[in-house]
Amino acid sequence: MITGLIGLLVLLILVLLFPAIRNAQAEAAAPGKLQAQENLRLYKERVADVESMDISEDDRKAMMLELDRELLAAADKAAGFHTGPGKAARFAFTSFLILLSLAATYSLYMSWGAGNEVRATQLLEYSATAELSEGEYKELEKRLDAAGERDPENLEWAFLRGRLLEAEARFAEAAEAYESLLAKLPDEQVQDRAAIMTSMVQARFFSTGQQATDELYNTLKEALALAPGQRKPLGLAGIMAYELGNYQQAIEHWKALWIQLPEGSMEARTIANGIGRAAEVLEEQGTRVDLSWMVPARVEVSVALADDVRQQVPVNATVFVLARKLDGPPMPLAVQRLVVSQLPTTVVLDNSMAMAAGASIGDVDEVTITARVSLSGQPMAQEGDWQGQVFNVPTRGSEAIQVTISEQVSGE
Repeated sequence: MITGLIGLLVLLILVLLFPAIRNAQAEAAAPGKLQAQENLRLYKERVADVESMDISEDDRKAMMLELDRELLAAADKAAGFHTGPGKAARFAFTSFLILLSLAATYSLYMSWGAGNEVRATQLLEYSATAELSEGEYKELEKRLDAAGERDPENLEWAFLRGRLLEAEARFAEAAEAYESLLAKLPDEQVQDRAAIMTSMVQARFFSTGQQATDELYNTLKEALALAPGQRKPLGLAGIMAYELGNYQQAIEHWKALWIQLPEGSMEARTIANGIGRAAEVLEEQGTRVDLSWMVPARVEVSVALADDVRQQVPVNATVFVLARKLDGPPMPLAVQRLVVSQLPTTVVLDNSMAMAAGASIGDVDEVTITARVSLSGQPMAQEGDWQGQVFNVPTRGSEAIQVTISEQVSGE
């Protein structure tokens, strides 16, 4: 719509300006043209008079030359002829029309809905820093409804409306808003679909007094299939599975979430308590549960630089300390970044340093530890870099290991 309004404005300005420019050019050209014609008529009359005079040929030539000069001077004057003060008045009037068209365009733009969206955006920004009053909440809801009706293809407004309804604890309405949004969302937008599915399930869950159902649980599993490792659906799936009596599945969901969380965080402790309760129920039912993986995954690494290498690398060169799967992809499970001047030092690699969700040192029992001086500043090894490695390092319960950077990376 904005593009259309701009095009309309440009067209309106051109319509206003064209007659003014054309008239100005015509008025500027017409007086000069008439004056030139009059000058030419007078010139011909005087030439005829000179030719009829009984004078010598030299005198006739001199008089003709003078007439030619006068004609040229008169032509220059006619070319510079202009209308004077009237031009300023016309310019002022044209400017007024342009300003009037701008005001009209802005008024149309606001009346067609932009004002509504601007106000909705202002309220949303304000809500991020302060709590909205009851009146402001109602105003925001109405404006989001209006924005969604005016532009149904803009799914962002529909999502914001669902979030607002959730914030007001109107969970049933929020679930319906998310469900409607999900129906419009393209299948290829898998991350967005997973997020909306999760929000819809959460709203449904709270709207029924936190009653879990197989339908809600299956929707969460579908969301996790679309976007594995996402924290919110993992946490909700664990709750659903626990409420439905699927305790082993609850542990698996919560495990995938727990290993992503910073050690000792409130969320990590809460998830650990849930895992413990599910394990207790399974033990009472006669099922043995192995929770050895709940020992925090961490590797303490003392990094040093060989004396002969220190003389060959800049003090500000980048140092990467990496943990990788023994036979896995090149992406590290954990990484720390240092500079040469900090060595020797000791670092700790744990789940909080994962490069991607669902790929941390807590997922494996052993890792390869690499400490590398990267002359390019990039984590991938390149010819000329220096490094040291230790293999088969346990991710839990191991003592600090020593890595000395002493070998140069070859180009082979």
